[in-house]
Amino acid sequence: MKWNNHPLFKKHPFSLSIVSVLGIGFLPAGGTWGSLAGILVLPLLVPFPLLTICVVILSFLAGIWTIPNLIKGQSDKDPGYVVIDEFMGQLVVFALLPYTFINPLTCFLGFLLFRLFDILKPWPVSFFDRKMNNAWGIMLDDLMAGVYASSILALMQILSLY
Repeated sequence: MKWNNHPLFKKHPFSLSIVSVLGIGFLPAGGTWGSLAGILVLPLLVPFPLLTICVVILSFLAGIWTIPNLIKGQSDKDPGYVVIDEFMGQLVVFALLPYTFINPLTCFLGFLLFRLFDILKPWPVSFFDRKMNNAWGIMLDDLMAGVYASSILALMQILSLY
């Protein structure tokens, strides 16, 4: 189904556009594509660390604001098309690193680590995912997965493992 043909698009086109990151969430494995979208905007953001942080904050707030419109009355409280959380979480990985650390290898490792933590959901990622069945839980679990991935990358850099 094309994302702009989704039944919610007629009622909430702006919200659906935001949470699906312009329809990316409707691709198979939408979370992975949402993370890749975060990687693809990095070259525009890396030279401006404060801009990266601003985009993270704006993405977080946009998710908190728009997700409730879409999950209200639905049994699935974290539908697969919602990928603003993966987009934001992937950017968190790099927002916390010095921009001089960011290179193609860092991007690749950061992507893999973020997806690993997002899928395995170690505590407290799992707490936000399972206990908070709302927009805050959807956004916070990916924020924490990004913090974990960023911490591992920073530790690897300090120990000169890559």
